Amino acid sequence: MGIHQKIIGLFLLTSSLVYSQETPWSHWANQSSYFKPSLLRASATIAPTRFYTQQTTIALINGFVEYVLENRISVRGEANIMAPNGKLLYTNSPEKFPRNFTSIYAGFGYHLGKRNWKFDLHAEPGIAISEMAQPFLIFPIAYQWSISPSYMLKGGTSFYFSKYCHFFAEINYSNGWIRKTPLTSVSLAQYGISAGLGFHVITKKN
Repeated sequence: MGIHQKIIGLFLLTSSLVYSQETPWSHWANQSSYFKPSLLRASATIAPTRFYTQQTTIALINGFVEYVLENRISVRGEANIMAPNGKLLYTNSPEKFPRNFTSIYAGFGYHLGKRNWKFDLHAEPGIAISEMAQPFLIFPIAYQWSISPSYMLKGGTSFYFSKYCHFFAEINYSNGWIRKTPLTSVSLAQYGISAGLGFHVITKKN
């Protein structure tokens, strides 16, 4: 099974856990809704990510903070940082893949679903900060930092099972171009998954 199928399969498996609760769904359906305006939620997790132009998979550390403005609209900021020694598979020469990589995004989310089980859609512009090798300019190999515009599209599901905690699973696609390279621009097109335990709190009382 290829890496594409593994990533998609893991995302679907995590989402399906919502249905596998030992407590009947009717119990959760009758619970008070924990998702409401003024909810602030956040989490951090390891996000396997595939740079498919470079055929390279790495581990990113993903963290986000999100604030619910109204029943279906939220604002969200997040960051992805390449984990130290995070390359799981390396198949390219240094000038085709960043030695260090960080991306920062901020945008809006749209939420579907009832009560404590939501489907989330996000659109987030941002920037990508990369350190690339410059082997054709200086010898021995030197590295140069660059900042490039980027964007992220993300979809996922969240299950708010208590007053302060929820489970989430998300799949994302992002893209951008590194311009400061020896020969040509380098695409940062990538997709990945993140899943885990999130924390939330209602910041305003009714």
